[in-house]
Amino acid sequence: MVARYRETGSRAGRIFDTHAHVSTRVFDKDRCSVLKRARSLGIVFLEVGSDEESSRKSVSLAEETGGFCAVGIHPHYAKQDERLEDRWNYIESLVTGSPRVKAIGEIGLDYFRDLSPKHDQVDTFVMGLDLARRHGLPVIIHQRESSDDVISIVEKHGHDIPLVFHCFSEEIDYARRCLDVGGYIGLGGPLTYPRNGYLRDMLKFLPQDRLLVETDCPWLPPQSKRGKRNEPAYIVEVVETMAEILGQTPSEISDITFDNALRVFAIGKE
Repeated sequence: MVARYRETGSRAGRIFDTHAHVSTRVFDKDRCSVLKRARSLGIVFLEVGSDEESSRKSVSLAEETGGFCAVGIHPHYAKQDERLEDRWNYIESLVTGSPRVKAIGEIGLDYFRDLSPKHDQVDTFVMGLDLARRHGLPVIIHQRESSDDVISIVEKHGHDIPLVFHCFSEEIDYARRCLDVGGYIGLGGPLTYPRNGYLRDMLKFLPQDRLLVETDCPWLPPQSKRGKRNEPAYIVEVVETMAEILGQTPSEISDITFDNALRVFAIGKE
C-alpha cells in the first residue's frame, strides 16, 4: 500500500503523533522543512526527551512551535551516580517551567540492550513515576524484554497515573495486561511491516479508546520509507494501515487517535 501524503487543512486530516524526536541532531539541517511537511498534513506531535539535554531541547522545540513535549530519563541513561537526584531535579524544573510539558517520558525498562544495570533502571523508572504523580502528568513507557517487571512496578507505583505504552511490539496477552492497568497502546511504523502479522492481529483486539499512533522518528519508518530517516509526516502511512486493518476510513482513525491523545495528555484549548 502506498501512503498518500496529501496536504490538508481539514479537521478530518488531523493526526497526533504521540512520540517524536525532531529536536535530535539528525534533523539539524532540515528541521524547518520537516516541521512544514508535518503542518501541511495536519499533524501535531509530542516531542519526547530521553535525558536532561534532550528533554531541554524538547521543551525548547515545543515552545518555539507552540507544540507539546515530554521530559524524562530513558532506561539507557539510568545508571546511578551521585548526580541522579540532581538529574531528576533538573527534569522537574523543566516540568514546572513550561506548560508545554504534558508527560514524563520516556521512562521504563530495557533489558534487551541493557545499557544500565537493571536495579538502576528500576530505581530511575520509579523516580519518574513518582515525579509524574506529583505533577498530575501521564507517563510514556519504554519497555523491551522487561514486560513482567514493567507491569509489576506500574501496579505498585503507577496505578493512578495515565500510562502510554510506547512503540508497542508485544503479543495480545501483554497488551491485555497493559490495558488492565489503564494503559494506552502506541503503534507506529512496525505495524506496516509485512512480517509483523501478530501486531495487526493485536490491533483488532484493542479497544479503540486506548489506541494511539506514533512515529518514534527518526527511527522505525513505515514500510514504504524503510531505510530512510523517519519523520512525523510519515505517520500518514501508519494511520492508513490501521484503517485498512480495522475496515475504517483514515479520517475516522485519525480522529479517534487524535481525541485519545488529547485525553491522555490533558490537552485542551492549546
